[in-house]
Amino acid sequence: MPSPPNRLLISHITLRGPELAQIYALILAQPQLTDPALRAAFLPTLPHANPLDLADAPLREALSFLQVVGLVAVHGSPQHYQATPQLADAPFALLLLHHLANQRDPRQQALSRIQRTLVANDTLAITPQTLRATMERGPLRDLFAWTGEKVTFWSHLYAYLGLMRRLERSAELLVLPQPALVLTTLTWAQQCLNGTTHLAAALRLIDQTLYACFTSHGQLQRGLTQTLIAMERLGQLRFSHHADAAQSLMLGERRVSEVIVGSGNSRATQV
Repeated sequence: MPSPPNRLLISHITLRGPELAQIYALILAQPQLTDPALRAAFLPTLPHANPLDLADAPLREALSFLQVVGLVAVHGSPQHYQATPQLADAPFALLLLHHLANQRDPRQQALSRIQRTLVANDTLAITPQTLRATMERGPLRDLFAWTGEKVTFWSHLYAYLGLMRRLERSAELLVLPQPALVLTTLTWAQQCLNGTTHLAAALRLIDQTLYACFTSHGQLQRGLTQTLIAMERLGQLRFSHHADAAQSLMLGERRVSEVIVGSGNSRATQV
């Protein structure tokens, strides 16, 4: 099981986000974690099971994904797992988004580039069927065969990470970043920029390194705009504008240049 896999990230269609987070957290906490110890932690009733056992499949899928995306490596003799994050002390969702956005192989960029395609087009709602057709007709059409299973996997993973919502009573997917993720990424960006309160600078750093924020026309995507406005209403963010600001953005019908991350009322985690 520890051998480095050679698979497309988007082909891990049975995988779900919580499995990735749990396994990565254990490997991060125990740098010398061996394969038997990892199996014993997650498969306590099957510590000596055949590696091809179906009960072992979710663990193998998660380890495969974590290795391919570059979050986990296998070293030494005896072999042990080691976390290899590109960002220090970052929450898992932010860390995974960074690794997904910085893949060198164009085929491995597909998960990140689906979100970028939707944001570039300023898409707010889309069905899985339409999304698949969009990818089949777009610049990424020749990367591999686009299937419904690949699109479904993307929607589950990116809903878990907080970049979209899957509706319970509708087939539509909402390209609507969730407040918890936006709060985390804005805080991270401000820290990276030495505490700046410039909203445009923070969002451009996020756009370059984590996930898309701007449409192909350079405007804030509608879903992100809705989330930022909702977060202000909930007291999580405070916006202002200075006439002499070097950069500003249109947030709905008003211009803003500064953002203060507040600790006020946080009544909701979804919009």
